[in-house]
Amino acid sequence: MQHPPGSAPTDLAAFSRFLKILYFTLFGTVGMYWLVLEMLAAQIEPRELGFTRSGVGAAAAVTGGLVAYLRFARIGPLLAEVSGDFGQRLARLRFHYILCYTLSETVALYGFVVRFLGGSREEAIAFFLPAVGLFLLCYPRLPAAPGGPTD
Repeated sequence: MQHPPGSAPTDLAAFSRFLKILYFTLFGTVGMYWLVLEMLAAQIEPRELGFTRSGVGAAAAVTGGLVAYLRFARIGPLLAEVSGDFGQRLARLRFHYILCYTLSETVALYGFVVRFLGGSREEAIAFFLPAVGLFLLCYPRLPAAPGGPTD
């Protein structure tokens, strides 16, 4: 997709606005999950999770590794790229960022499940804090616009 001169910054501004709205919305839901769990905690009967906790922990670790891969192996090079179709690069960046956000959210949801199934607050924190870290790692950054100043 070719952009007429002067239109790329507008697209870049819309790109940035869209990603930041999505980022803060999904990041905020991690906090909402925690608040809901705290309200429900009195109704949740504690129990030993055993293998379930280990399986969910392994899934969260794999998910976190996938987010790190996407951030550094996919998003990083797209941000550094200066040639090629700018519109296509924005589309790929948008896809990878959205995937990072949803996978980061998944790690928090694993913690929600652990706590809801009877795990302790500490067991749930072991999922929520890495989810926050993954979100911070994936804060939306902008590529340099063609012919524009670099960040």
